[in-house]
Amino acid sequence: MLNNLNINNRYDVVIIGAGISGLACAGKLKDLGKSVLVLEAKERIGGRLHSVKYEDETFDLGASWIHGIENNPIWEITQTNKIETAIFNYIDSDFFHENGQVFTAQEKQEFVEYIQCIEKLFLESEQDSAQNALIEILDNLETNSLSFSANQLKELLYSYFEKFANDPFATELNQLSTQFQKYEGYFEGDEVIFPQGYSQILNGLYKDIAIKTNVKVSQIIIENNTVKIIDAHNTEYLASKVVVSVPLGVLKKDLIKFVPELPKQHQNAISKMGFGSFNKVFFELEDSLNLQANSDSNSFYYWVNGAWFNILDLSKIYNKPIYLMLFGGAQSEFIDRATDIEVWDFIYKNLNTSLKNLPNKLKRIYITRWGVDEFSYGSFSFPSIYHNEGLVATLNEPVEDCIFFTGEHCSLEYAGTVHGAYLNGLETAEKI
Repeated sequence: MLNNLNINNRYDVVIIGAGISGLACAGKLKDLGKSVLVLEAKERIGGRLHSVKYEDETFDLGASWIHGIENNPIWEITQTNKIETAIFNYIDSDFFHENGQVFTAQEKQEFVEYIQCIEKLFLESEQDSAQNALIEILDNLETNSLSFSANQLKELLYSYFEKFANDPFATELNQLSTQFQKYEGYFEGDEVIFPQGYSQILNGLYKDIAIKTNVKVSQIIIENNTVKIIDAHNTEYLASKVVVSVPLGVLKKDLIKFVPELPKQHQNAISKMGFGSFNKVFFELEDSLNLQANSDSNSFYYWVNGAWFNILDLSKIYNKPIYLMLFGGAQSEFIDRATDIEVWDFIYKNLNTSLKNLPNKLKRIYITRWGVDEFSYGSFSFPSIYHNEGLVATLNEPVEDCIFFTGEHCSLEYAGTVHGAYLNGLETAEKI
């Protein structure tokens, strides 16, 4: 993709990365009268917004949800452009015992109440690690359950929060900040998905913006009040300012050389902020799993071998028996390196006793592997045990008024979200 390219390779601002943050920043700068060039390493725009057509269906391999539609700028873009969406709330999940029996209404109510109680206790904890905080909380937790023994309940709760660290935070419990709730960053209201793909929202964001794809930036050099950007083929681009909107995983890998090197405080922020692997497994079966339980839920948690497994039912979206499983942390890292057969074998071996009609052969399967994507090396940021507002503030400070960082990881309130990336892109443009 290439349009409006300046033949002199000299711009007011060069933006590295054509994800939604970079595109939002570019569009705003264009509106402010700046000459802008966006350099994108991949052959496509969108970054971790990536919708693909697979047979007759569109699957979102990256972001899927608008997390709360009330006052959400992504929802506003969706409405303005009349993009089709479908409500898909999965807060109200159903839970199943290892034998495949759904929790009774009383069991579910009690379990959810204990979860909510523990979430409040996290905020009071002085521990850095969510794991250490949870151990302490459960050790002191008074249980008077009518449905579970004390030991059983504590085991279920511990594993629930282990799963919670995986999804939505893409990490393990021992790496997650105890104060994770401060950084969830969702808006109120329904959660919605895009039957025809999230990438549709990009269409209005890059009009009249010069974008050059398949450009892998290797160096950023500040020299005589000018920023020199050099790609893998030694092509040079000159600018007064540069905006670095690559994923935090790329920065952690030190794949872009900065000359002079970044200030120590910026290096420290990049090092200490969390960035995790999070993968999706879409699969279609010949026949429905018939997951109907005690509610109209689309989300089903199965207790298996001391751990929770979550299945999301997409059959109402696609009118086919299509399901989605989300994996974060260590399980996601396994998926990053496993074959499709190995991934399904892992799922089948864990769930076949609970789901008697789960076949060992699929009609089709589609698996993401963001952790080994050379342009991401992960999925999104999370509040690590080292996380604090100062780290985020540092990344939002320009280097020598020439180098600016933007992206979901630079958003204090909305890290790990599309709306966070979008809003931070706009905020970055205002600083330039």
